[in-house]
Amino acid sequence: MRKRILSLRNLLISETARNTYAVFLGNILSAFFSFLFTVILVRLLTLADFGYFSALLSLMLLAGELSDIGIGQSLSSFLPPLQQTRLKLNNFLKAALMTQIVISLVVSLLIISMSKQLSLLLFHSTDFAFFVVLTAVSIFCYVIANFVNYSLSARKKFLPVAFLTAFGSLVRMIFLLFVIILTKVNLNNAVYAQTLSLIFLLTVSLLMINFNFTGSKSRFSDMKKLMRFAYLLGFARMFTTIAYRLDVLMLVSLKNATEAGIYSTASRVISIYPLLSASFLTVIAPKIAVISDKRELQKYLLKIIFAVCGLIGTILFMILIAQPFMLLLFGEKGLPAVSVFKLLLISMIFFVASIPAVSLAIYYLKAPYILTVNSIIQLIIVIVGNFLFIPTFGRHGPAISLILAFGITLIITSLMTVIRFHDKTKNL
Repeated sequence: MRKRILSLRNLLISETARNTYAVFLGNILSAFFSFLFTVILVRLLTLADFGYFSALLSLMLLAGELSDIGIGQSLSSFLPPLQQTRLKLNNFLKAALMTQIVISLVVSLLIISMSKQLSLLLFHSTDFAFFVVLTAVSIFCYVIANFVNYSLSARKKFLPVAFLTAFGSLVRMIFLLFVIILTKVNLNNAVYAQTLSLIFLLTVSLLMINFNFTGSKSRFSDMKKLMRFAYLLGFARMFTTIAYRLDVLMLVSLKNATEAGIYSTASRVISIYPLLSASFLTVIAPKIAVISDKRELQKYLLKIIFAVCGLIGTILFMILIAQPFMLLLFGEKGLPAVSVFKLLLISMIFFVASIPAVSLAIYYLKAPYILTVNSIIQLIIVIVGNFLFIPTFGRHGPAISLILAFGITLIITSLMTVIRFHDKTKNL
């Protein structure tokens, strides 16, 4: 018994655990400020206006994550082995950053040029065109700020990662408080607060990246190496992002903004689990990327599974207290979102459970095609499901689609990873 307690103690104070605590703290603070931001907006805006705001936010996150095309996640595979050679590290990092800037700038300018068409397509009116332009500015800031975070985490600088994660949500909350003090909160100044906070976050992030641009060369060979690995990961991210971000946009388009607002009320709260999952993957990625011993890998996977079970336990607890929790946060406005909240929590069980297989596939097996295949399946399920379920079940439709998508792809991802792992170890 004493040996087990000692083993547990060592696990809880290990380097991985301490890094996880730092990143989780940043994400918990970020989630707290995001909760506060969401609660205030739901209480001060109409459900329809909150639905429009959520649709613009979904557009920003969708386009922003598509612009990443897997570059950010790929840094955890390339930067750790270069840590001992500062010049090569800086050269590769500069090449990756230049690539990311060009791609995100092209996407943002394209959205600005199509702002009226996108406004008409998504909101059935051109009145939202200027909001789409502001969203395009937010997209560029969001992508580059995220790149900085990925580069810091790949170099195991987890305290700056935690700071920037929390800081972004705090700044947005501060801008919203200024709006509350100076004027009445409406859709217009809520979007302004969102955009200004991301501009401020990008400025601070660039100050923290801390490497010498002047002595570094952006080499085409580094870009080519990065894109050769990142494109499959990028496709996987693209399909997953579309599947996960289409919900609010399709609700506005197929139903109405009020249904989207009710769904978004639950969806914004549930977003803590993808956030925590991403932070956990951020911490474990550099470690898995350099593991070469099979026994060491097995021990590390057991730690990952232990942590995942803890996260799933919190989801089950939230299902039990869903109604009083939503009423406490949003008052009577939260009552219609309780059933949606429970369904989304169920979908998160499957989402969180996929962490061990995903981390093994990307960072140890170097097989991003596994995620690409499953992301395509996930996207098909979500799009078809939304078209079938939204007209009939309204705000519950996207949640049902996500349960099916995450559940089915969890099984497929796990099977493909086990088969690939068996093939790799057999050939060693």
